[in-house]
Amino acid sequence: MSRPVVVVTIDTEEDNWGSYTFEGATVRNIGELSRVQEIFDRHGAKPTYLVNYAPLVDAESVRILGDLAARADVEIGAHCHPWKTPPQTPGGEENSWMHRFPEEVNRAKIEAVRDRCVSELGVRPTSFRAGRWGTGPTVTRALHAAGFTVDCSVSPFFDWRSQGGPDYCEVPHLPYRFDPERPFVVDPAGSMLEVPVTIEHMHGNPRRTARLRRYLEASPLARFKVVGLLDRSGLLWERWLSPETATRDDMVRVVDRRLSRSANAVLQLSFHSCTILPGATPFVADAGARDRFLASIDQVLNHLVSVGAVFERLSDMTAEA
Repeated sequence: MSRPVVVVTIDTEEDNWGSYTFEGATVRNIGELSRVQEIFDRHGAKPTYLVNYAPLVDAESVRILGDLAARADVEIGAHCHPWKTPPQTPGGEENSWMHRFPEEVNRAKIEAVRDRCVSELGVRPTSFRAGRWGTGPTVTRALHAAGFTVDCSVSPFFDWRSQGGPDYCEVPHLPYRFDPERPFVVDPAGSMLEVPVTIEHMHGNPRRTARLRRYLEASPLARFKVVGLLDRSGLLWERWLSPETATRDDMVRVVDRRLSRSANAVLQLSFHSCTILPGATPFVADAGARDRFLASIDQVLNHLVSVGAVFERLSDMTAEA
């Protein structure tokens, strides 16, 4: 019997949202991970913590992550904020996208995170996400050379070029194999697997709907809030499977919409570790908002269990593609 497969990915990183400087990272949020891990345990979810450099150089964070790494139902993957990862490169938002760096710089940064995972956690990671979704050939070639096999940096349907990022509007929105030289092209014989973040649309062909939404967002009509009106009407409804930007009800709708397309769909629930720390991100302002955030994760996992979902670690997805 076909059953949906769910991966849960957490960008496990410093507290300093929106800061693109090399110095000054704090990692208080790592001490809050037990709150969400208790929810995962309750539902049998198998989270993949994609860890960047800052928590790996903090003794208490290493202790907490080491306990998680010792579990068979948890994966430690790698995450890279280029502005916080050695070797030091120029800071600022314009330098926050990995795909804009030369391959040799990306390889050095990726290896720095990988090697800290090995030395501090006893884990050699094989799955990866670039900070700010900033992947491209200079990243994937470096990943392949460093021994990584799975990437989850693609945010399908989105064009980040206005901020300096990649354009994913035409990239596949379902898991696919690829050659590191051509990370946005399906290659069944490719040596790497891409597992894009889950984004759904309520009506019509998702690529056409997303294309229209992107067009309107960039047009003069945007000032008349046309996109918001069409979103609320359902015509341009678009949500990520993430408790940071979607309500519990919207995440359930994402799940159900994806399953209506395929009974054995792959879904990725994703968020940032720092969101669990009140005030660290725009998504959770205080303790009450944090409780609601955690409750929404609990509720969507409960829904996934009710529809027969199977939870997998990200690296286990190689066999599913």
